[in-house]
Formats: sequence, C-alpha cells, structure tokens
Amino acid sequence: MFPEILTEARSLVLERITSLINTDSEVSDSMLYTSTAESKMIRSALLIAASKKNTDLARSSAINLATSIELLHSYSLIHDDLPSMDNDNIRRGKDSNHIKYGEAIAILSGDALQTLAFEVITNDLNLESDLKVSAISLLTDACGHKGMVLGQELDITADAIHADEEFIKKMHYLKTGKLIEISLVLGFLGWERFSKNKDLIYKLGRSIGVGFQIVDDFLDEFGDQNEIGKPIGSDLKNKKINILSILNQEECLQLISENHTESLEIAKKIFDKENDKDIFKIIDYIYQRKM
Repeated sequence: MFPEILTEARSLVLERITSLINTDSEVSDSMLYTSTAESKMIRSALLIAASKKNTDLARSSAINLATSIELLHSYSLIHDDLPSMDNDNIRRGKDSNHIKYGEAIAILSGDALQTLAFEVITNDLNLESDLKVSAISLLTDACGHKGMVLGQELDITADAIHADEEFIKKMHYLKTGKLIEISLVLGFLGWERFSKNKDLIYKLGRSIGVGFQIVDDFLDEFGDQNEIGKPIGSDLKNKKINILSILNQEECLQLISENHTESLEIAKKIFDKENDKDIFKIIDYIYQRKM
C-alpha cells in the first residue's frame, strides 16, 4: 500500500517548488521538468513525518527543508544520468533531462537546482540564523565531496577487486544513504530533545538509507521498468558494481529482510508505533517496493 504521507509530502513540496521556479527560460523549464516529475519523494516524506514529532519546528519550515532536499535530489539525478556518468536515457518514466533539453541545459539546470535548495533555507522566515547554518551544514556535508559526490565517484570508478560488502555499503551510504539520513535528521532540527536521541536518529537514518539502495540494486536487476520508472539492467550494462555483484538473488532478498528488521527495531526506540505511524509506514514501503 502507498502510504498517505508520501502523497502529502509530494503535494506540499510540489506546491512549494512551482512557487519558486518561473518558466521564463529553458533552464527553468528544465528545472521544473525533473523536480516536478512523478516521484515518490521518500526523502521529503521522512522529513515531514519526523517533524510531526518536533513541536519546535514550524510547519512551513519543515516544508522548506523538505523542498530543499528534493531540489538537491533532483539535481543529483540530472547529473547522474549524463552520458559521462551513468548514461541513462529514462528517468521517472520519461526522457532523462539531457535527452529532453541537451547536455548543456541539463548541467545548468542541475547547478541551478542545487543553489536554489540553499536559497530556500536562507529565505525561511521562521528559522533562526543558527538553525539555517546547521541545516545548510548538514546538507553540504551529505552532498559534497565527502558525501554524495564521493559516493558517485566510487560508483563510476570502482572495479570488481573492491566488490566486497563493506565497500559496497560504504558506496551506498555516501551516494544515496547520507542524504536520506539527513532527511530524517532535519525533521528534528531545533528539537529540544534531539541531543538525547541523536545517536539513534542518525543510526536509523543510515540504516534506512543503505537499505533503500540495496532495494534499488535489486530492482535494477529484477524490477519492472514500468513500475520503477527507469531501465532495468543499467548497472549491468555499464559494468558497475552493486550488491548483486557479490550476492545472488536469494541472498540479496535475505539482506533486505535483515535490514528491514534492523530499521524497524531502531525506529521503535525513537518513535511510538501508534502515534508516529507514518515513519513505520515509510520504512515498510522502502523495503517492500515492487520487486
């Protein structure tokens, strides 16, 4: 079942994105093409779901933070699909950005989405300056040369010699997991009780983030293109390493099941199963996506 919180997050974020970007240039058209394309917006849903427990964060600020996350994610997808990177022609069920607009416009729109993500935070009217700095610091760490960019480097340069589980999980965490982890953490921005729960929140975010990419690897090999919105077998086509480089189908399913259990067990230490149902629904959805 598709959790309602994903629909809620998508609606809120899309409304914010379309208020920020005017279609007055080819670059802005390109920005909207990817950032408003059909997607599950799991990252923003995690943030918004977590923020419901955080009475110290204004609703409008949670939406701005969720929007920032999705703008950064969209930028990364545009650059990910470029011929010099993953060379994928389909994204979110339609032509990749560079296929629709050309490489130059795609690169520029990715750059513009990245800068807009930080502009959204700096212009927030309800966040104190120190919280804005904290949010931007967390996001730059997740997405920069020690985070998502390094993960992408490992993804496109790794060879079979490095294909052990430790290396692959590190690559997964940096390329995908770290931004998912920070999505959860930002939901607790300014929360008075954050320091008491900090280690568990980070641990949960990392568990979900790595688990998300393991499921993605599985779907890349065994999924349905019409359901996942991008070609299957692209890692194999590009001779890239993923979890199925070292595990067979049954072993991968077992790992997904183990990670799912781990994520739920950590979540129970932070969230209440009755009052914080959205978090548990998102976790279940991440691990039970169409296989």
